Amino acid sequence: MLVGVGGSGKKSLTTLAAVLSGAVSDTIESKKNYGRKEFKEDLFRMMCKVAIDNKIVAFSFSDTQMT
Repeated sequence: MLVGVGGSGKKSLTTLAAVLSGAVSDTIESKKNYGRKEFKEDLFRMMCKVAIDNKIVAFSFSDTQMT
């Protein structure tokens, strides 16, 4: 968990750490009608990358994406 003020490079640091560890960086795209169903679909998509494609996934989202 990275905590800091806006503009301090949390997203850049997360992306860098994912690339250095060989992980695929993934995030949710919350839109106006983003709800429980869409969140479950995003999680399912990421779990398929891990289970079926045998990839390491770095999941990130910001506090502004939570409602």
